[in-house]
Amino acid sequence: MKKITNKVKAWIKGDESNGRIKWSLYGRVWREVGRAYWKWLLAGVVFTVLAAGAEAYTITLVQQVVDRAFIEKSINAVYWLGIQVVLAFGAKGVFTYAKALIMSKGGLVASAVLQNRIYKHMTHMNLARFYKDGMGKNLNYFSIQSAAVLNLVTSTVIKIVQNVSTLLMTLGLMFYYAHQMCFVLMFLVPAIIIPMVAIMRRRRKLARLSFGIANNVTQQLNQTLQGIKTIQAFAAEEREEKNFARVLNSSMVNAYKNTQANALRSPLMEFMISIGLCIAMIMGGHFIASGAITTGDFTAFLLALTAAYKPAKSITGTGDTLQHGLLAAETLFEFLDSKPDITDAPDARELNAKTMSVGFHDVSFAYNPNEPVLKNINLNVPAGKVCALVGPSGGGKTTMFNLLERFYDPQLGKITINNTDIKKYTLKSLRQNIAEVSQSVFLFKGTIEDNIKYGRPNATREEVIAAAQAANAHDFIMEFPKGYETNVGEAGGLLSGGQKQRVAIARAILKNAPILLLDEATSALDTQSEKLIQAALNDLMQGRTTFVIAHRLSTILDADIICVIKNGEIVEMGTDAELCALGGEYKKLRDIQFKSDIKVKKDKE
Repeated sequence: MKKITNKVKAWIKGDESNGRIKWSLYGRVWREVGRAYWKWLLAGVVFTVLAAGAEAYTITLVQQVVDRAFIEKSINAVYWLGIQVVLAFGAKGVFTYAKALIMSKGGLVASAVLQNRIYKHMTHMNLARFYKDGMGKNLNYFSIQSAAVLNLVTSTVIKIVQNVSTLLMTLGLMFYYAHQMCFVLMFLVPAIIIPMVAIMRRRRKLARLSFGIANNVTQQLNQTLQGIKTIQAFAAEEREEKNFARVLNSSMVNAYKNTQANALRSPLMEFMISIGLCIAMIMGGHFIASGAITTGDFTAFLLALTAAYKPAKSITGTGDTLQHGLLAAETLFEFLDSKPDITDAPDARELNAKTMSVGFHDVSFAYNPNEPVLKNINLNVPAGKVCALVGPSGGGKTTMFNLLERFYDPQLGKITINNTDIKKYTLKSLRQNIAEVSQSVFLFKGTIEDNIKYGRPNATREEVIAAAQAANAHDFIMEFPKGYETNVGEAGGLLSGGQKQRVAIARAILKNAPILLLDEATSALDTQSEKLIQAALNDLMQGRTTFVIAHRLSTILDADIICVIKNGEIVEMGTDAELCALGGEYKKLRDIQFKSDIKVKKDKE
């Protein structure tokens, strides 16, 4: 008995190979998730107990039918008992139906509260954390983990109440009608508990593995969906199919092991119940013959014994559900407890100025330790001036944009706007004052108008059209049957690259921010469209502090400041004329590019 007790304690504590489930998590789940659900849950519990009581009452009716109708031959009793049977089952049906509706409504409320919280946390999460976890893991927070946690305060609680109340009532009836037989059958309890504990512990270990495997499957699937064009362009379908099959096989193996463990539970319990029935029938015959119990008592005892099987079996599975839910809660709360590194300072104030100067002061930054991307960057751009960033790819130009928008903070140095560290401004106001157009344009699912208005949701249709005209986008938009109401598809997939870029430029024009970031903003346009857009951008840049990343040097010849960035350092700085006179890196890049352009022009002629 002591060994049995120790096994049960070990299961309750959740002890297993270097890990322990913290059952205090359930209290936190209730406080943070179940609080919005408790009224519905209470009502569900009441109806669940009533349904269990109605089911138990039918067993007492059977006992009366056997003794009063079959033994005493009372026809009037048969009529009345038959009516009670109908009423009992009808009441059970009503209670069960009410419970289902109440639990569904409450579950939807709790689900909305939790998933809204996860979504809010995701939108404020640092880019570094987002890229580290990957799309699949973040999607699993929203789906798999949240569903398992919600299950703890919805169906799991009701199942426990239903099974425990049913089991207690049936055991009470068994003891009431034939307590002598109950004492004899007590020996079956340890024979059932010991193997059940072993099975639960095995499934708990598999549950830990399932979360990681589910993340891998989701990540692989998401990567395929996002990169389907690249996969097909490289004829890599078979390679990706093999990669997915490998990940899916791990999931299948784990699921099969879980099935193996779970499949033992039902036959084992059924075998033990069959032994109990065998013993009960033998003992029942002796007790009826001796007059210790009536035939009706024996019949009710057998019905209660068989009725106890279902809740007892379900309770053994509830332990797995609880463990799975607590593991999910542990993972989910770890995510929700994570604090963004990029946050507002306690004394942060609103950034509100019509013109803005930008400065980089001894800025150094690395995405990974000991792998610097920017080294001692010093740059001052007066308000309303244009600064072009040129140089080889991978030099750190886009990283400077990321730092200015505070997607990351530099490890050394500081960035200022109007001579004030940008950390002194609120994130929201900082980003509201910056408009960016990059070469990798992202459009949201919705209409063209929705995407242009993304930076200014309250803009009028006239303002949207004006921005589109300035971006040379109005004409192609009006060629669509629905015009500005045209749906752009997933990530703008129903538009061409040039069309998406012009919509993004219109979006930046409409935002009308004092600081403008252009990262190869005309890279997806043909020569004719590029000239039109460049003219629109030149108008847009007037009076704005503008940073331009450009590989086509012809587009930035008139820039007030040109910075040549190489290996994370500013190696040259000045105007086009000054840098040409210097005869350094910029002059080499300029000569190579313009000679290439002249050659292309001659070839066309």
